[in-house]
Amino acid sequence: MMHTMFILLVLFPITLSFHETASDEKDRSGPTIRLQSTVYQVGGKWYCPLCRQEVPNGSRAGWDHKLALSEWHDVLIEKSYFEKKIRYITDEELVHSLAAPSIAGDLREALSTRQYDRVSDLLHRYVAGKEDNGRLSTYDSQNKKFFITTDEFLNEVRSDTARTQAIISSAEQVYTPEKGFTLYGVHWGKKIDFNHSYPNASKYGVHYLSFLGDQITSFLLRRDPATAAAFESIFNQWYDQLDSIQGELVRNQTTAYDVVWYELGLANRTQRLIDAQRVFARHVSPETNKRLLKIILGSSRWLDQCLAKTPFHPYNWQTHTAMTLSYAALVYPEFRESESWLDRGRKTMVRHLEEDIFDDGGYVERTPSYAEYMFTVFYRYMMMLQHFRNDPSLKDKYLARLEKYIEFFVLTNTPVGVNAPFNDAGRGRGLVRVFKEMADFFNRGDFVGAVRHEFSAEAIASMPFKVTPPATTSVDFPHSQFVVMRDSWEPESYFLMLNYGEWQNHSHYDHLDFEIYANGIPIALDAGLGKLGYLDSLHVSWFKHPLSHNMVTINQAVPEKMNMRGYDKVWSPMAQTDVFAATHDGYLKYQKAKHRRHIVFAKGHYWLIIDEVATTGRNQDMDFNFHTPFAMVELPDGFISRGEKGFVIKQDRSDVRNIQRVRSAGMADLNGLPNEIRRAVALPAGFPGSGNLNKLPDEPSHREIDWLIFKKRLTGSPRADRMATLIYPFASSKEVDPARITVERVDLPADSAVAYRVTTAKGQDLVIVSDGSYRKFTDGIEGDFTYARISMTDKVEYAGFTGVSRYKVPGLAPQTFPTRRNYEYQRR
Repeated sequence: MMHTMFILLVLFPITLSFHETASDEKDRSGPTIRLQSTVYQVGGKWYCPLCRQEVPNGSRAGWDHKLALSEWHDVLIEKSYFEKKIRYITDEELVHSLAAPSIAGDLREALSTRQYDRVSDLLHRYVAGKEDNGRLSTYDSQNKKFFITTDEFLNEVRSDTARTQAIISSAEQVYTPEKGFTLYGVHWGKKIDFNHSYPNASKYGVHYLSFLGDQITSFLLRRDPATAAAFESIFNQWYDQLDSIQGELVRNQTTAYDVVWYELGLANRTQRLIDAQRVFARHVSPETNKRLLKIILGSSRWLDQCLAKTPFHPYNWQTHTAMTLSYAALVYPEFRESESWLDRGRKTMVRHLEEDIFDDGGYVERTPSYAEYMFTVFYRYMMMLQHFRNDPSLKDKYLARLEKYIEFFVLTNTPVGVNAPFNDAGRGRGLVRVFKEMADFFNRGDFVGAVRHEFSAEAIASMPFKVTPPATTSVDFPHSQFVVMRDSWEPESYFLMLNYGEWQNHSHYDHLDFEIYANGIPIALDAGLGKLGYLDSLHVSWFKHPLSHNMVTINQAVPEKMNMRGYDKVWSPMAQTDVFAATHDGYLKYQKAKHRRHIVFAKGHYWLIIDEVATTGRNQDMDFNFHTPFAMVELPDGFISRGEKGFVIKQDRSDVRNIQRVRSAGMADLNGLPNEIRRAVALPAGFPGSGNLNKLPDEPSHREIDWLIFKKRLTGSPRADRMATLIYPFASSKEVDPARITVERVDLPADSAVAYRVTTAKGQDLVIVSDGSYRKFTDGIEGDFTYARISMTDKVEYAGFTGVSRYKVPGLAPQTFPTRRNYEYQRR
């Protein structure tokens, strides 16, 4: 159950501030968040959110969703084609669709005399007797070596007892001869109702038939006839019920699909059915075999219609469609349409390889979950062409692009091995296996070096390449619009990843939001996805909402995201200091406000975040939302985490009277995070494991975490409408006196520059943000830099400048450079 405060926030975001009266209603207008991508309006016209083409926006009442190819362009399959060529394929249509010379005469004769059982027998013997290279599309969930042979798969799995047992156990959860069938926790016995709605699974997902996967792999391991019989039964029950399956109302979904006949469902399911026929062909009846051929042929035609009739869209559906259609073409070259399928699939895949993967290695949908998924599709497709057609041309041409793709996710992975789950992404360690395999493939020891703490010393020593950390630490990805600040490749390294990108499919309504790790623990977390993904009751109201992200909101309103990327970007990585800044206009249309965020990273020390809002709106608040897995304790000017490891978060001490602090809670995805988080938190008495830290449970997949809100009334004055936040991690609470950690504004004579003094036990830093004009600042400091960090004890220990051509600092020799540059001084 959500925290009471959060429920109130959803209904009426944030309780009234001390400046506000009950009648002082805030303007929270903005775009509406929906479950899926929707057409958007500019003036009197409507546009597709992916290709940005103009589309109709009429009523879809009375549509037959089985015919609908696109949710944005209103493209339909002709009804007669669907009924005769896709759904209700007669024996005559199936035979006419085949070019199988060895049985063509016998098939024609059987059709002429209407001997349909003989047609089934002929097709069964033909399919069961075909040569097969034994390379299936997929095996179990741990297999990342796509299109290896079944013998290679069996050798690999039989050497791993735990993996073997996991496959068998998963298969037995679906079927045993004693219990019959069980799907998603519902025990059916012999007869399954495929129209059933499960509380923990979408009907769409049910009809992927993903539960067939471990039936296939379990049969390969054990060759148990009962497993083959179970497959035949479950497939025929599903096939017989196809026309009686009704749609499902999904919370917050504005456009309905047919749960059986829609692109992504067909692309996923058809691959599994192809694998199933290849494995079970000799063990099922001739009639079942014929049904499999019909549904694979019809489904492939549906997918081909989708690629032929709909515009190119840079996202995952068409990519998977091209993969599945090409797989059907390669496995069934006797289908007369196979060559045209293969040609269309190849052209589609090439365009996606060139346009969906950015030049900096990022993926168009800007979310690691879908990027990992798309890597498997791209990579499988290349290997499939090589293994089935001896065609390495795409691999030769685009393998370097995939290498860059993997490099992007290596460089953005967090120090503790999990991904940062921006947008519609789950958190987890799934990429670690990919990094290992691609390290083998590309001979890139740095791919493993980035996550070397995930492997034993023995495993590292046995690898056929030298394991080294990546050469890059901090990096900006200008095409993908993410930036990473990192001081090393140790698990304890300081790490921040920030998103400054515009809307793409699967985006959340966030701007300039971040995640932070330090000392082997997460400090600031993105909420990620709910436990039930898109079915989660909080998916729209919380997980996609700006309040669940580490960002600034105006009146807690939803900002615009379409075509709203961060601009006027500054990126200045240096040895001791990184600087990033960008502005976004997400609040410009509705709240008449612009937000600029500056982040100064004193490596291995702290982050200083300066948020500035320029607004002509009235009656507005700016809120800095910050989410952490730690239990936080309030301080006079901020908060400190409870426990041995943690962090202090402080606000500008001179501005404290103007800032209201709220401590609330919100759900977050914690999958894969180390249990050191719980070790670091002072556990309440009676909490499981509180008496023995060595037996603490791991983090659950999801739980409420602390949500800190720093709220400030906006005045319309640039000098006042800013907020400075210091984030100071510590490895030991014994070494931290929170009273000695402060940030405080330093008054400067000009509005074009701002300065803050950061004080810690190590001394004082002066951080200056300016516009590049030559100025006299304070304490004798002059220069034409855009950013400066000057560290002092009794002397200047360090000075770092961005975009500087000349400067003066007391105690240092003045410097002049022929061109602007980044420059650092370090006392020796």
